[in-house]
Amino acid sequence: MYVGLRKTITIMKNILLLTDFTLKSDNAHAYAFDFFKGQECEFHLLSIQKTWEYTTDDLMASSPRGNIDNALLGDNRTKVDAMIGHYKETYNSSSFTFQGHVDYDVFTDAISQAVTAYNIDLVVCGTDGKTGIVENIFSSHALRIIRKVECPVLVIPEKYRFITPKRIQYLLDYDDTFEMCGKEPLIDITHKYASSIDVLRLTFGFHMEDHEFEYEHTEIQKLFPSTTIRYARHIDENPVAVIRESLLKRSCQLQVLSAKNQTFLERIFSYSHLSQIVNTVTTPLLILRDCNS
Repeated sequence: MYVGLRKTITIMKNILLLTDFTLKSDNAHAYAFDFFKGQECEFHLLSIQKTWEYTTDDLMASSPRGNIDNALLGDNRTKVDAMIGHYKETYNSSSFTFQGHVDYDVFTDAISQAVTAYNIDLVVCGTDGKTGIVENIFSSHALRIIRKVECPVLVIPEKYRFITPKRIQYLLDYDDTFEMCGKEPLIDITHKYASSIDVLRLTFGFHMEDHEFEYEHTEIQKLFPSTTIRYARHIDENPVAVIRESLLKRSCQLQVLSAKNQTFLERIFSYSHLSQIVNTVTTPLLILRDCNS
């Protein structure tokens, strides 16, 4: 099973970098450049002018013959071009190439379109978490991307600097049944960095028999035959508390979990801990897509 899957793996090479021209997004870019150092990559830098961020004055400011596109996106395009020029100069001796894009659309729609148009393997973004009912209804940027965009996402906490991911914390929440599909990015990372994996199986009231834990552990080891796997069960414990305690005891440089798409109502009434994990993250977090994505 593993051998058949391994043949289909393509190393991540088309990377979408989101920018809102803040230090938070700049830091996420810097992490990505270090993360993919020594690898051939094409980075697509995307700035999105969201639909509610313009006014009638923006349109009226253009001449009668002016271009509405330029009126809405001109400033962003100038900034993206300058950023691309800076990155090309800074990384001119690397195997990186850069493309700049600007769009005017619903935030996640613009990202999804870019993922399809440029065959994106990974979306990279910085965190900007919100909490409570505001987050439940409107969601943070990172959570909206995770929930609506059909692509793996790498979330970088503000001010986090790159550290080689020698130990990876793989989180299995109560509603996440381990499946082999969708794990290609994680396989690539463990291969590149010779990483070990700490699996945290969180049940939070979801009953699993001993043989189910054992089977899951075996299947994970099959997928990573040359990787050291440490499998720990946490039954009916607070997931966020478990994660924090685990990070204190065993330092990890990358967290990984799988995410399912959720509708608006599913998000409101779900007990999934995805939002809590994303909004309290202190370590880079890789979100994989589940088998139905």
